[in-house]
Amino acid sequence: MHVLTRIRAGGRTIEYGVATTDDERAVVQAQRFRVYQRRGYYRACLEIDCDVYDQSAAYFLATLPEERGGRILLGSARLILAEESPGFRFLTERAFELDLPTAFRDTAPEQRFEVSRMVAEAVQGVIIGGLMIPLGLIQAISEYTRPLDVCSGLAVIKLLLLRALQGLGVCLHEIQPARLIYPVDGPMSGYYHRHPDPVVPVWWRIEEITPSVEEAIARYQGAGR
Repeated sequence: MHVLTRIRAGGRTIEYGVATTDDERAVVQAQRFRVYQRRGYYRACLEIDCDVYDQSAAYFLATLPEERGGRILLGSARLILAEESPGFRFLTERAFELDLPTAFRDTAPEQRFEVSRMVAEAVQGVIIGGLMIPLGLIQAISEYTRPLDVCSGLAVIKLLLLRALQGLGVCLHEIQPARLIYPVDGPMSGYYHRHPDPVVPVWWRIEEITPSVEEAIARYQGAGR
């Protein structure tokens, strides 16, 4: 893993970075399957979570280094960069019928990206504030994308998490109106349709979200959580 940022939490230092090996990517995929299955996000009897974006996506990890040199995986996410092919669409555009905000549409296609499959997993004996994992992953992704000349991001996010992040000042903007069109029998039908916490599409600009996340992390740490 190439470490992009380090954050102190719960008396420990969490390292956030991008996967650099096939083994790390496999560990991330295994974690997301484990977490999503436990939360009932998948269609019944689904045995594998893999889509057309997985092969080219960048994977991000939140890890806790151990004294013996290993790492405890606390959370993960993936980054999808836009492709120049005429038929390319992000997951958000496949799951919702919506009009992308003017500021997003005004960016060149190659300057857009999407974050998806973000998960956090509790580890026995490790006490970390509930929002520190997604905050750190967002910061690591911002660091990673800074030199890539991309500026606008998309995501589908659970409403409760969105409100919690916005409450800390993170610059995520809900896209409205948006009508859910994800198929009720799709692989992720439990995530989109059969869960009490609804999903909403959001977008952001790198220049806005980067400082807002840094401030949110400081605020979250200062609250002693």
